[in-house]
Amino acid sequence: MRAFLPLGLVFAFIVSPLVHAECAYPDSDRGEAPAWLCGVDEYEGAGFLAVGDKSRMPSISLQNRLAGKAAMTAVVVEILAFARAELQAELPETLILAEQGGVKWSQVAHFKGIRVLDKVVSPQRHLYVLAGVTPELKASMVQTARHQIMLANKARIIAVLGQDGWRKLNAPAAVL
Repeated sequence: MRAFLPLGLVFAFIVSPLVHAECAYPDSDRGEAPAWLCGVDEYEGAGFLAVGDKSRMPSISLQNRLAGKAAMTAVVVEILAFARAELQAELPETLILAEQGGVKWSQVAHFKGIRVLDKVVSPQRHLYVLAGVTPELKASMVQTARHQIMLANKARIIAVLGQDGWRKLNAPAAVL
């Protein structure tokens, strides 16, 4: 057993740098990117995290707005998916909630509190924006998403659960 100890240490030193390798920008092998760019889960203090990005544009302001818009839209997609799964768990198996198409920017406006948490420009001048929701606002964001999903599926829910079932299911959403 002890004969393998030195071999194990050598293996650990070889593998360790690979596990803790530096995070590189997706569009460039130069420079070290922030941890959140390589794994969104690496950012603490917020939930429903998403990264938006935009390559070089003639206007920095336009690049900033478009990357932020992409990140915020992706956050709303995550919130809607979370709320849909939560709501689906409360419904009978025979009632499948309809998937919404793409998220429109007007829909994002209903989710007040999504924030740009960090930005970084790669060596190739590609802008990456991290957006998310603070823990204090998570419940209200999920409630807003739940309300939107229920409105989009109102006819289906009433057809299966009836008016009373709709009211009972919609009761927590009335807090909006």
